[in-house]
Amino acid sequence: MDELKVPDEITGKELAPEIKAELRTLPEGLALFVSRHLVAAGEYVDSDPELALKHAKEANVAAASRLAIVREAVGVTAYHAGDFKLALSELRTARRISGRPDSLAMIADCERALGRPEKSVECGNEKDLHKMDRADYHELMLVIAGARQDLGQVDAGLALAKIPEFNTGKPAESVARLRFVYAKTLKDLGREEESQTWFQKTFEIDPDDLTGASEFLAK
Repeated sequence: MDELKVPDEITGKELAPEIKAELRTLPEGLALFVSRHLVAAGEYVDSDPELALKHAKEANVAAASRLAIVREAVGVTAYHAGDFKLALSELRTARRISGRPDSLAMIADCERALGRPEKSVECGNEKDLHKMDRADYHELMLVIAGARQDLGQVDAGLALAKIPEFNTGKPAESVARLRFVYAKTLKDLGREEESQTWFQKTFEIDPDDLTGASEFLAK
């Protein structure tokens, strides 16, 4: 089988300092090999997720397989490629190695995609949630709200209003998404006037209309 080629312009130096620090535990040659494939995986994850996954798998070799960042790269690229079983396995392994909760939203979404919404909901009970980046935490709460709706809890999106940043006036994509799901839940429950108010509040902090709130306002 031919070796997967990394474009010549990728040197591996493009990685973030904290990732480079983690790779310093590897022999120099292996560290260079792994870093170049990790960069390639990141480069292709949006445009060609299948190719990105191949690069991430290539990096998951020898001693590198014991590093959380490498296992997480396989998990993230597998997620984008739609291989949720592999993604879940690798992301959970990365979490065990690192102890960090960073990828819990993606883990929860994998469980939901695999038809296990109850397992997705359980991710909200994991320890160290307070250590998550707030945008990642918001994403986890959105996934859990969707999983609860899968379980027949049609008003699940209303719980998003309890998140501290929900009422902030600062433009933020993750907060806008919380408000959008909240507004959509109100609409689905037949609370039209309240839903219009919250679609408007969504649009106020989402001037680029990434959520699509303007369409609901127009209706």
